Amino acid sequence: MLDSRALLEDFAVRKGELSQDELVICTSSGERRTPLRRISLSGTPVPRVALPRITDQPELYRWLRAENLPGYFPFTAGVFQLKRENEDPARMFAGEGDAFRTNRRFHLLSADQPATRLSTAFDSVTLYGRDPDTRPDVYGKIGTSGVSIATLDDMKTSTTASTFVNLQRLSP
Repeated sequence: MLDSRALLEDFAVRKGELSQDELVICTSSGERRTPLRRISLSGTPVPRVALPRITDQPELYRWLRAENLPGYFPFTAGVFQLKRENEDPARMFAGEGDAFRTNRRFHLLSADQPATRLSTAFDSVTLYGRDPDTRPDVYGKIGTSGVSIATLDDMKTSTTASTFVNLQRLSP
């Protein structure tokens, strides 16, 4: 994790890069150029990433710790710096039963789809961090209206559960 000064200096560099017309990333196979502005229907150039207009250093530091840019901690704007250019946003929301059943359902739903984002629905027992046992307060709620993630094996099976479920709670 970066210290305060390094975080602010790193942001200044990123802000400079994102203020250009295109982002140039050098890889071992060559350069990859990504346009950072799109033209709206009215002809107005719109930046792909909205940069904050904060000039006060302490306020900027608070923003970097609480929000930050896409692709940077704490990832409130997503884990990727830029959205894919040629992906149509076909989204599906699924989750039912255990992780194995949900994983099979995900593969069925996304078969032959050019671009699909799948979002897992967890059952209320998983969402509230409860063990799926036979106590009266959780009986009948396991695996209904979402997938039940109760063990490490469940999490390894579920395609997206590792993003949302705390490993510490799952370990015996």
